[in-house]
Amino acid sequence: MINVFFNKDILEAEKAIISDIAVPSVVLMENAGKNAAGLISEYYRNEFCSGVLIICGKGNNAGDGFVIARHLAIAGIKSTVLLTEDASSLKGDALLNFELLRNLKDSRVEILSGRNAVQKLEDKKFLVVDAVFGIGFKGKLDTETESIFRAINGIDSKFVAAIDTVSGLDSYLNKNVCLKADVTISMGVKKFDTLFYEGRKLSGKVETVNIGIPDDMFSKYNCECIFEVEKYDAVSGLAERDINSNKYTNGKLFILAGSEGFSGAAYLSSQAAIRTGSGAVILGLPRGLNQVMETKTSEVITQPLGSDMYLNNDSIDLINRKTEWADAVLVGPGAGRNSDTMSMFRNLVKNNERNFVIDADGIFAFKGYTDYLKKNKRSIILTPHFGEFANLLGITTEELKKDFYRLSKKFASEHNVVLVLKNSPTVITDGKYFYINSTGRENLATVGSGDVLSGIIASLFSQTGDAVKSAVSGVYIHGYCGDRLFSQFGSSGTIASDLIDLIPGAKSELK
Repeated sequence: MINVFFNKDILEAEKAIISDIAVPSVVLMENAGKNAAGLISEYYRNEFCSGVLIICGKGNNAGDGFVIARHLAIAGIKSTVLLTEDASSLKGDALLNFELLRNLKDSRVEILSGRNAVQKLEDKKFLVVDAVFGIGFKGKLDTETESIFRAINGIDSKFVAAIDTVSGLDSYLNKNVCLKADVTISMGVKKFDTLFYEGRKLSGKVETVNIGIPDDMFSKYNCECIFEVEKYDAVSGLAERDINSNKYTNGKLFILAGSEGFSGAAYLSSQAAIRTGSGAVILGLPRGLNQVMETKTSEVITQPLGSDMYLNNDSIDLINRKTEWADAVLVGPGAGRNSDTMSMFRNLVKNNERNFVIDADGIFAFKGYTDYLKKNKRSIILTPHFGEFANLLGITTEELKKDFYRLSKKFASEHNVVLVLKNSPTVITDGKYFYINSTGRENLATVGSGDVLSGIIASLFSQTGDAVKSAVSGVYIHGYCGDRLFSQFGSSGTIASDLIDLIPGAKSELK
């Protein structure tokens, strides 16, 4: 997994690590700048750029920029270094590297100040390196820097690489005028604010370069336990079938889903589950939907329940027997919000010691009844989107957006659940660890996509019994399938059912 830090935490962590391993900070700056320069060189060639403009402020981010300019010169690439502050304001490692750069007296490095260097961008395609503020920035941009950013943003032919973080990014809900990056080159670890909302839009692709600190040292000081999920992490949640196994030893899943007008949700979740590898899937649905569902499904076993158009307590004895039979139970996709259905879901979860995945309308049932989720003998996975989770908490989606990290971890910890908070990107937390998914694009923002996700997660849960690993792997696989469809169809055109046939191939490719 990739370490992710809040800006305020990485500064303290680096100080502690420097003390622990007795490495001079200037060495870390050299490593960071050299490795960033190597990545920038690749983008310079691949984007067919004709020059490099490195915009530097006065702090350590500027120091990185000076090191980058020096190593680009060594690689034979000319650059113009634009100072937004007077050189007399430089100090420490940044000043040292500025003097090294200036003393080179290399014709491949030009040092300028003011906006005059920006005019050069209009003549040819430049690669612009943003090394102005970095993670130490707070407050608002000054007028001069903001005008430089506006001018560069208005030029079409450019490629922008931000160093560590986009300069002026005050949070993931940023309101400053920033230089929009095509790529952000993060030093050592990824930064939280670059991965969500406005921060994600402004940061472009986020890549990490080594600065000479081992990952396990960063992990040691990752006190918030925030990690981005990698391919290897997704593999750990996939079950291997025993050669002597049978359908009932490979994960038995019971699904309670569907209502009038929402039979599609029941279909998508159950088909995703059987495709993900559950040996046996029973779909409990309202009686009136059974005939059409038997026509649509072959491998999924349908079980008519309740009334004609919604689930209720009429078949509670049968529901309890199927729940006891199952290794995991998925409740909620397309179930509707009939009061009888909500009551049945609450009683089922409260009175049965089984592993549950609760999705969609199932989550709505527990508003005001979240204590029913607190169980020690089994695990529960909740899979809400922001609106559903905000409703459960009794707050607005905007309030949730401002503090989703703390609110999601707090809820998961207090209720002993694993929370899959569907977002861009989706996050998973058990109250201690906070995992950020690294797959998935905007093409997944379509009706039914969440039903497929709940089916994948529930299927993995039925096979492994591990709530965290099932959630992490399920979200990754779902996004991985979406990424393949994005490369084929672009940002729109994907429908939820497209994902289902890709699941087995995705699992195979990940192993």
